[in-house]
Amino acid sequence: MRSCNRFCAFFVLVPGFFSISSLHAQIEVKITASKDNTLYENASGSFSNGSGAAFFAGKNNHGEVRRGLLAFDLAGNLPAGARLESVTLTLNMSRTLPGAQAVSLHRVLADWGEGMSNATGEEGGGAAAASGDATWIHTFFNTQRWANAGGDFSATASATQSVAGLGQYTWGSTPEMVADVQAWLDTPSENFGWLLLGNEQANASAKRFDARETPVIANRPVLTVTYTVAVHMQAARGEAPAAFYLAQNFPNPFNPTTVIQYSLNQNASVVLQVHAIDGRLLRTLRQGHHSAGLYAVSWDGKSDTGEPAASGVYLCKMAAGEFVQTRKLALLR
Repeated sequence: MRSCNRFCAFFVLVPGFFSISSLHAQIEVKITASKDNTLYENASGSFSNGSGAAFFAGKNNHGEVRRGLLAFDLAGNLPAGARLESVTLTLNMSRTLPGAQAVSLHRVLADWGEGMSNATGEEGGGAAAASGDATWIHTFFNTQRWANAGGDFSATASATQSVAGLGQYTWGSTPEMVADVQAWLDTPSENFGWLLLGNEQANASAKRFDARETPVIANRPVLTVTYTVAVHMQAARGEAPAAFYLAQNFPNPFNPTTVIQYSLNQNASVVLQVHAIDGRLLRTLRQGHHSAGLYAVSWDGKSDTGEPAASGVYLCKMAAGEFVQTRKLALLR
């Protein structure tokens, strides 16, 4: 069976499908950061790195604190009413001083900005803060301020990870992370993301992480969310779905994600693809041998290369042996 790429959704097999007309589909989405920045310890709030390729957590050799900020657009990538099951955060650590250090995630309590500042070199010293940047004292340079220098954030860590050598690290899934992201999805106006807090008790403890602007796409921050939504099988002409069958996607029209269900009354090799209206292949959602059952898979409106599709009508085609069925999907951006 074809494995999911970074944009693919997880599918659910429900045995005994002959008597099932609905299920809760479990879907996995990977979301890249919508903004990130570093708070560089400085009494005048002069430094930031809004457009830089990295952010930091910990203390540098001179004893100056760095705190990372990271946020994700949840409302634009998850359906309203989704019930979150798990949440993990994956970051790539690209530069480090020797030694393992604990880095924790703390829920930010005020909105903050990502301006056009762009640090040079290794970026550890930051750059002159630009309009709208978060700094050590500003939420938005230089018109709005944190209530507390160094950022306003929950004292309770949502997750902690030990970070040592170069490479990728994952935080979660923890109940606290799930609760944070669920709350941000339910109330987008309070989605301010996490602050990354490193070891601030010792000098030379800083860790550098790749930001969303890093040129290497695979190294950008990724939030992986698994959630469930209720979906329903709609049988044609009142038939029960005890056959090869491709259901109409739900919701339709959709933005940003839709669920596609299909059923098999016997084992079969299945190809499920999304095509443009002119027949061009856009996305292969599923390809491989399936056991008999009811399946659900989501499409996030992106191509196999990760490019967002434009608003319009697309064709979802299912082929299983001699069986072929097509449905129209309407994407509204």
